[in-house]
Amino acid sequence: MRNTAEVVVIGGGIQGLSCAYHLAAKGIRNVSLVEMEFLGSGSSGRSAAMLVHAMWSPQTILLSRLSAQEYFAFEQIVGEKFDYKPIGHMTVATQAAEHALREEIAMQQNMNVPLEVLDPDSIKKAVPALNVEDLVLGAVCWKDGVIDPHAVMQGYARAARARGAEINEMVHATGIVLEKGRVVGVETTGGGIATPLVVNATGARAKEVASWVGLDLPITNYKRHIFITDEFHEIPQNTPFVMDSEVEWYFRKEGENVLMGMGREESTSFEPQFEPEFLEKIIERAELRAPILLNAKILRGWAGLRALTPDDLPVLGYAPGVEGFVNCCGWGGHGVMHAPAGGILTSEVIVDGKATSMDIMPFRYERFM
Repeated sequence: MRNTAEVVVIGGGIQGLSCAYHLAAKGIRNVSLVEMEFLGSGSSGRSAAMLVHAMWSPQTILLSRLSAQEYFAFEQIVGEKFDYKPIGHMTVATQAAEHALREEIAMQQNMNVPLEVLDPDSIKKAVPALNVEDLVLGAVCWKDGVIDPHAVMQGYARAARARGAEINEMVHATGIVLEKGRVVGVETTGGGIATPLVVNATGARAKEVASWVGLDLPITNYKRHIFITDEFHEIPQNTPFVMDSEVEWYFRKEGENVLMGMGREESTSFEPQFEPEFLEKIIERAELRAPILLNAKILRGWAGLRALTPDDLPVLGYAPGVEGFVNCCGWGGHGVMHAPAGGILTSEVIVDGKATSMDIMPFRYERFM
């Protein structure tokens, strides 16, 4: 492992790998990434893996657009292949959630998101498996689809290495060395790395890593469960991802199987404990929203963490009060979706002196001061 680097990226999830690749692609050859376990071992490998244009705010829509530009041309830009499946993303609302969804739709239409607004009959026609008796509104963006995060991560890793970056697995960052308010090194289980720049791309551990330089990141980790069924052909392949906005319950096809997810429980552990009993809550909502899913056999399940800020926006850019510490964290479950954007914007901040692909002022740490 190198003992010096121009930039050290802490975190080998999809955001950290995107940062390493984009920094190397912009000419920084001595990039060192350290990952405490294996690449994608955290939340990146436990994602529902959607790219969604119909996001809930103008800022997140712009992040999706920036990311889509790279995802849709990944082989040409990064030099690696991955399959993107445009299955569509549908949000449905009961009367309790109608007002919020109507406001979202108006904002999305104002942002020129290619959106189809649905009444209950149209929802039923698009997804016959849904019970629409209590639904009043829906919206679908057929451009949205499924990403393969493992292929993307391996693609970023190979492309970063080919451009001179070092990717270290099973190396745990344990501290950051400061001198007179500036970063001068990173301490790891594999030895020290002298560096003037550190990128905090540690997902659920971002708050802990930021504390090493005296920064209090307002990030809370929330746990979400995902379960997968056996082969279940009663949900056809052309079914979009469906989100019940009232309770954040969703399902989508995964090959011949079906994924179901739900949950927003605060977690104090970095290792999200899987709770088999949570399946009861998933099934309870499935019984209401898509009763046909009760016929499917659950094969397995897992839990992942979403690192959320108070405004549900990421934290990007240089941290105030300490020289050489850059955040790329707080993605709130959208780290896979917005991986290209995170790497592009972080590399622009470091190499060009400012982000040029989009305004990152709404994402800067200073908004919490």
